[in-house]
Amino acid sequence: MGRNWEWSLKQGRIKRLKAELEARRNGELFDASQIPLHSYDGTMQSKFRRGWLSVSETEIQCRLDGHNTYQQVRQRLTERFGERYD
Repeated sequence: MGRNWEWSLKQGRIKRLKAELEARRNGELFDASQIPLHSYDGTMQSKFRRGWLSVSETEIQCRLDGHNTYQQVRQRLTERFGERYD
């Protein structure tokens, strides 16, 4: 996969997370099936779409709760339950 393709895939994820978080924080409805135009190039748009659709509800909820990475989630679990999961 080319670097531009990887970039488009990452941009799809980034833009989706940003849009979801903004909508939820403002109490607005969000339709994930409405994928914005990223590029007129079919391959780049396809990679963007794949990234957009790869965002899970768990990732969105983690961001809303202030967990930016899975390492932070693991750390908070350790703090809460006193066990370490590596």
